[in-house]
Amino acid sequence: MSDAATLPADYLPPPANRNPTELAIVPRQGKPIENVGIYGIGGGVNFGNDLPNSGVFTGRVGYKLNETLAVSLRPSLIFGNRDLLGRYNGETSFQLPLTLDLFRRSVVSPYLGGGIATNTYSTGETNAMLTGGVDLNITENVTLGFNVNYIFLPDGVTFDALQAMTLLYVKF
Repeated sequence: MSDAATLPADYLPPPANRNPTELAIVPRQGKPIENVGIYGIGGGVNFGNDLPNSGVFTGRVGYKLNETLAVSLRPSLIFGNRDLLGRYNGETSFQLPLTLDLFRRSVVSPYLGGGIATNTYSTGETNAMLTGGVDLNITENVTLGFNVNYIFLPDGVTFDALQAMTLLYVKF
């Protein structure tokens, strides 16, 4: 058995070329970089005074602005609709609100925003909408949401433009 001093030069590691200034640099002490995206899919029930209870397929694509704020697109496809005469039909409607999400890391996370709603009450039109709600973050990956939408319907539609949804999201 021999020690490193007796090994031929070909077998010795190259010497370290370290600058004393490099050795004095303090390693980064900041927090780890957090993934800035919010992605989720889910489903729920849509209900309201003049609406049939119907199923909802929903998603969420968001961007975390800081520790407490985020912005999210919350598209929803609603199965079941009423026509202009108030009769239930099997048509679908689509909603695309953009929301500002407050206190995103807490158990209760309220949000508000606006967007568009298409084919509401089978009008075939796209209307503006306001939305607001609360997400209950059950776990890191499961959220129960409650929201209320007000849709600005065209003249001549006499139905209630207020609707509510209960949604369950799985975030990944």
